[in-house]
Amino acid sequence: MPRPATNKRERLADAALDLAYRRGFERTSIADIAEHAGVASGSVYYYFKTKDDVGLAVVERLSDRYLSATKTWRDLPRPEDRLVAFLGLYLDDADNVRAFGCPLGSVTAQLRKHSPDLGAAAGQVLAALIDWAAGEFVELGFSDGAARARATHLIAVIQGAAALSNALDDPEPLEREAAHLERWIRRSGE
Repeated sequence: MPRPATNKRERLADAALDLAYRRGFERTSIADIAEHAGVASGSVYYYFKTKDDVGLAVVERLSDRYLSATKTWRDLPRPEDRLVAFLGLYLDDADNVRAFGCPLGSVTAQLRKHSPDLGAAAGQVLAALIDWAAGEFVELGFSDGAARARATHLIAVIQGAAALSNALDDPEPLEREAAHLERWIRRSGE
């Protein structure tokens, strides 16, 4: 049964993100995206006129994935629980992180190589995550400056652990650093 046309753009954007993550943005062709999404190649051009348009759709999907997750954690009662839930994004996807790196960090780096403007757009997702985490640390009682420093540390360490897990083909650096960060976050809330 054919898929509804109403979600074709989303399917194409999801396919572009998946392929950019697993193969690399530069090595992903329009034909690859169409095939992965199960649509005719010409359909891609209806929604995305250029490869940069595809890149912007990839950034939108990354933003949706990460920033919508922060909204689902609003119901968690304490900021430290929300920050630990953020670490869970990485741990829940540890096999893919080991195989391909962090979706956000890896794809952002690839987009920056393709175009500084796309890299900057993707970098805004990381900046928004730092802002979100800083707000959580403020809620824990830290000053704005200290909260921002802690938020940057949190994102930098988990991104570095993801890169090491990928480079070493070993989930252990990610698991170890996530556990260390969780203890650090929990102590912050005491």
